[in-house]
Amino acid sequence: MFGANTYMIWLALFVGLPLVGLVLVARRQLWRQRRALAWTLLGAVVGGWAWDAGIVKLGAWDYNPDNIVGQWIGGLPLEEWLWIIGVTLMFGALTVVIEERR
Repeated sequence: MFGANTYMIWLALFVGLPLVGLVLVARRQLWRQRRALAWTLLGAVVGGWAWDAGIVKLGAWDYNPDNIVGQWIGGLPLEEWLWIIGVTLMFGALTVVIEERR
């Protein structure tokens, strides 16, 4: 739909904007939980990379080259790395906000 920027635009709208909103609303709460968020992110990056790169290598799924920018790192396109990082931080931040408001 938007060529090579399709996945990036989707990530910006549906992961980036909500994440920025959470950071603006709960900056102090997130800072207090930075260690937990960092460990969660590390686990997600390692596990997400192992799973996704393995499945791509096996041919179970792939990425349409017309919808990605074409930068590959460790067997995954840049957009997939941003997805893993962004979604982990978004749901981690949402969890912190919900739990700290209880």
